[in-house]
Amino acid sequence: MDIRALPVGQGLTWFKQAIDLGGRNPRAVFGAALLLIASLYATAMLTALIAAAMVGGGAEQGAPAAPDMRAVLLIAVPLFLLIMFLVPILMGGLMHVIREAEAGRPVRARDVFAPLRERSGRRLALLGLVQVGLAFVGGLVFVAIAGSSYWTDYMAAMRGAMSGTMPVVPQPDNAGLLFLVQLLFNYFSYALMLFSIPLMLFSGLTLVDALRSSLRASVRNIGANLLAGVLFAGALIVAALLVALLMGLVGLIGNLVHGSVGSLLILVVGLGFASVVLVMLVGGAYLAWRDTFGDAAAPPLPEIHGIEV
Repeated sequence: MDIRALPVGQGLTWFKQAIDLGGRNPRAVFGAALLLIASLYATAMLTALIAAAMVGGGAEQGAPAAPDMRAVLLIAVPLFLLIMFLVPILMGGLMHVIREAEAGRPVRARDVFAPLRERSGRRLALLGLVQVGLAFVGGLVFVAIAGSSYWTDYMAAMRGAMSGTMPVVPQPDNAGLLFLVQLLFNYFSYALMLFSIPLMLFSGLTLVDALRSSLRASVRNIGANLLAGVLFAGALIVAALLVALLMGLVGLIGNLVHGSVGSLLILVVGLGFASVVLVMLVGGAYLAWRDTFGDAAAPPLPEIHGIEV
């Protein structure tokens, strides 16, 4: 598959265009993002409730306090894998909604589940296994660089912090090398995930071909991709600080009426912020795929020289 060579400044173009995504059909785009969040949250809550029920069930029957970890894992592991399978499928669904909305075609928020009805969409679940594999390999590499004792000491410090004692944060071996490896690993793992979703869903590539093309694109256009990632991360940090202040303000105002009102307002602001972040992240990945590989089914977005309101 042809991969276009893009200038570094294309990363800035993607960032500015991602800010305006959803303006043509905000109900569908941001509604789809909220449905994605709700679906993953409901699945995670189901996992936690089932695990808690299995842990507490033995105590109610007079059994030893220690839970049957084998039984817990038999339930928790499949549900965890279910979440990992759902993430790329639902991200593909949100990308589908964004693509249709920007092309001016009719689309609804519930179309975020459209990939579940198509074989090409269901194949995105394989990317969940890829993410599990990458996390395992990354963990082995990080342990080898930081030293096996670092992670043991780090977990002990976290347990101490949770119990109320002042933790002593351990220092890893080869800190500079560890930072560099983490930076490269995160870049390539995110690039593989975000490029492979549209390549499998829209371009019709197999998993292996999508991963191969994603890796080539992440190397060939590393400047544009990194610039877009840095801009997104910086904007996310600034926006998170502002939203935290806003949540504190609306919570304070809501508590003047009733405590539940304050909690509800904080939840609304938090969900709104999360949906905007999702749309920008997934939409930015769609824009990068479109400009890198081409998308004959959707007209190009106009060049943005400022921020539309």
